[in-house]
Amino acid sequence: MPTFSIITPLHNKVAYITETIQSVLSQTYSDWEMFIVENGSTDGSFLKAQEIQDSRLHFLESPKQGPGAARNYGLNLAQGDWIQFLDADDLLEPNHLEQQLIAAEKNPEAEIIACSWQEFTDDNPTQKTLRQPTGLRQPIQVLRDFAIAFTPWAPHAAIIKRSVLSADCYWPEQLDRYLAEDIAFWFKLVNKCKVAYGHSQGAVYRLHTPQCRNQVSNPEKLFEGVNAAIELNCQYLQEKNRSYTPAQCEHLMTAYSQMYLVARKKNSVIVEQQALSIASQWLREYFGVVKKPRLPMLVRRLMGLKLFLNLTKT
Repeated sequence: MPTFSIITPLHNKVAYITETIQSVLSQTYSDWEMFIVENGSTDGSFLKAQEIQDSRLHFLESPKQGPGAARNYGLNLAQGDWIQFLDADDLLEPNHLEQQLIAAEKNPEAEIIACSWQEFTDDNPTQKTLRQPTGLRQPIQVLRDFAIAFTPWAPHAAIIKRSVLSADCYWPEQLDRYLAEDIAFWFKLVNKCKVAYGHSQGAVYRLHTPQCRNQVSNPEKLFEGVNAAIELNCQYLQEKNRSYTPAQCEHLMTAYSQMYLVARKKNSVIVEQQALSIASQWLREYFGVVKKPRLPMLVRRLMGLKLFLNLTKT
């Protein structure tokens, strides 16, 4: 069995898929298999991908539409010890898998190995911004609190032990029509898995590509996706009979506050009202569970959240 199974959902990325596959073929660590899972492309992406010949490449067609469904289809066939997700417009630098494996060997108890990643746009491909994963050099609860409302790292900036990916931890396919499905995917995993951090910076994340699902400037799509993912995360805690921590309430309030500001800027009145209402609910929840409130939260309660956000927005 290979050490790594790399799973790439493919939907209309004809301009990028060759470079993505070549970045895997260039890895200094060669014991891997890669599943390119066709997912309803209409631009010839799948035929373009199949022009590359290597016995470690496997070309599949997902029977269901959606990125989560495509990833899960690949998961069902994956034989590797570790799972590496890689979207069809992103890249891995040549030593990425090798560096992640070194971290895994140094942390044999770990079930997730997260690492830093680089972000760039096609307009300025040489200018890359380094991002660090949430929870680095911090207690695990910091990561678990943050992940209820936000994605802790880029999709390909972490590897996962195949053995912990039981069916209840697969990608939530009910979120495939939305953006931000990774919020719900990672939250379950970081709440059950042991997490370690590697030194790789070789996950390269391409921003703002055509048909990008990360439509943060669209308040309606942003709210629909993030809200749906957060509702799944809250449902997960309820099923586990776990109470919200103060930090989780604060992160949830922050997430909805950010959506309120986006909606206000774009004059999306309905989303603005919905997001502010839910943000205010999480502010109240915070004071229901906290013992020693943080000063910024006290200020929000004193001023009222709407006034606070309108006065402090950037």
